[in-house]
Amino acid sequence: MKTIYCTLFISLGLALCAGCGDNSTQSWENGKPKSSAGKPDSKPADVADNDTGGEQSDNPHGTASPHPGMNPHSDMMPGAAASAPLENDGTLPIGSVHWTVPKAWERKSPGMMVTAEYSIPHAEGDADNARFTVSQAKGTLEANIDRWKNKQFSKLDKQHQESFDVSGCKVTFVDFTGTFVGMQMPGAAPTAPHSDYRMLGAIVEVPKESDMIFIKCYGPAKTIAAHADEIKGFVRSMKVDAGS
Repeated sequence: MKTIYCTLFISLGLALCAGCGDNSTQSWENGKPKSSAGKPDSKPADVADNDTGGEQSDNPHGTASPHPGMNPHSDMMPGAAASAPLENDGTLPIGSVHWTVPKAWERKSPGMMVTAEYSIPHAEGDADNARFTVSQAKGTLEANIDRWKNKQFSKLDKQHQESFDVSGCKVTFVDFTGTFVGMQMPGAAPTAPHSDYRMLGAIVEVPKESDMIFIKCYGPAKTIAAHADEIKGFVRSMKVDAGS
């Protein structure tokens, strides 16, 4: 009898243990366990440009791109799925620098390598909103302008460049119109070009700061034209804290 009770006790203990196990999350595929513990992030790393390491390519909505030729974190074409909006209180402070932001712009969660991002409403007749970003990076002025002009446009119809001072900082302002392709990921198939697109961009050199500030807005030419004064007004609204 004791032998029977012992056998039952051991069997019951084994049954209970079978329902236990470690607390790590596992999934099963093809009959093999796959643990998420220690699993590396499946998102590919952001792809930098190949020269001096300056301004990165941009994702207009801060989400992974369905377009295989675009940087999944920072260069999706306009019109893709948008990220959740954030509060736009009309100001944008980045370190010692401050701007005034039009309240009609919708603030977005920025993608990697982007400090702040906004969606600007499209003009009547256009399907895409404009994408506005602010970022910080190193590199030379010439290399970054060349990147915008010759790597993000496959064909330029119009171009303009000028320099001026705002709050004691040198600002180089560019205006490009043509066929926009964005930054391509190395080895990926090219994405469909967007004709009649326009980019307004500004590169700000802040004294005593090692990184330059990049302000860029691109989208359908009609939409950019409708908001050009607002975009330029944002650039000129810049204030720098004393001592910076």
